[in-house]
Amino acid sequence: MRITFNKLTALHVLRAWRSSGRVLTTDRKGLETSVVGPHKYWTRRRIDACLASVGVRLSDVRGKAQVMVPRPGARIRSRTARNTVYVRGLPKDSTVELVDGVRIPCPELLFIEMGTIMSPAVQLLVGLELCGRFSRDACDPRDGRTVYGIKPVTTADKIRSYISQARDLAGLEQSSMVAEWLMDEAWSPQEALFNGLARMPLHQLGYELGELQLNPRFVARGELLSLVDKASRVPDSLVRGSSVGFNYDGSPHFREDATTTSGADFLDNTSFASMRASVVADKRRDRDLLVQGLSILPVTKEDFYKRGGIDHVMLQAMSLLEHTNQRDFSKQRRALRRPRLAKERQRLIWSLLPGRRGRELSRELARFAEPDVTIEDYDITFDEQVVTTLRV
Repeated sequence: MRITFNKLTALHVLRAWRSSGRVLTTDRKGLETSVVGPHKYWTRRRIDACLASVGVRLSDVRGKAQVMVPRPGARIRSRTARNTVYVRGLPKDSTVELVDGVRIPCPELLFIEMGTIMSPAVQLLVGLELCGRFSRDACDPRDGRTVYGIKPVTTADKIRSYISQARDLAGLEQSSMVAEWLMDEAWSPQEALFNGLARMPLHQLGYELGELQLNPRFVARGELLSLVDKASRVPDSLVRGSSVGFNYDGSPHFREDATTTSGADFLDNTSFASMRASVVADKRRDRDLLVQGLSILPVTKEDFYKRGGIDHVMLQAMSLLEHTNQRDFSKQRRALRRPRLAKERQRLIWSLLPGRRGRELSRELARFAEPDVTIEDYDITFDEQVVTTLRV
């Protein structure tokens, strides 16, 4: 059998593939007709068998399995499948074979396909994941288990280069815009969200700080070696061409399941020692970066959930950039002072966060985003929400 899954089904497959520790091959192939065998049909069982060969169950895929074919006459005739026909416009060799006979779009084409069903903010987060060293859970990308420390499947430059070669593809216009905000080397979903917001323009409810470099490594040399605790330090991000950056300190230092005894929080010796070691490590990292001339602002999980929390961090960063690098952020400051924009930006941030509140907001925003699309047209998950943006 030969079949090429695409769109959300392919994203599901790719996440499962990466999360299992398997590396995506760099060998690319052209789009070929799906083949099931002489005088046979694409039954639910056969499509399920193809997905099972790459570690996915059809029951885990939202709705019908999405597949891509090279011409109208090659459509898969099955109640289990939904076809996308690519007659023209695809650059050469745009698919990747995972196992014998089962393919998905190359990551660059998959990114473009997300532009047909996702808002710019969510598509950006998927792009940062593809270019980053983490993978969200295939079945539950919002709240499921994230796998860290894995190899990126593409780069921002490769996506932009592929887009420049593609022609007349659905989602291409939005993808061209979003690709300009892409960055390599995001190490976690939290980093991706924060730095994506920092990079996005004001009219997309971002902060428009400019280009950022993610996880740059700074090595102390010469006299500085005697002043630092570790010779090599890596902040989460740095505004390119400046000395201002960010570190996301998202892991709680206090146990969330700590019991309460006589009105006081109780921590056993092991938990307290671990908590203290984490605090000390953070402080030493901040000192080492400071003596190298870097102003690295800490960002916490609480900043995301507090109303106006990220706005406050960004205003502090703008102030530092204006004082240390002579940049002008007066336009951004004016935008941040507009109550309606601030409200919509906060709703966007909350809609992208884990938990029930994020799910509820993503559904609410989707209902008002496209009047011709009903809530039933989308299985609303982290990857499929549609958000409203306001023009500044």
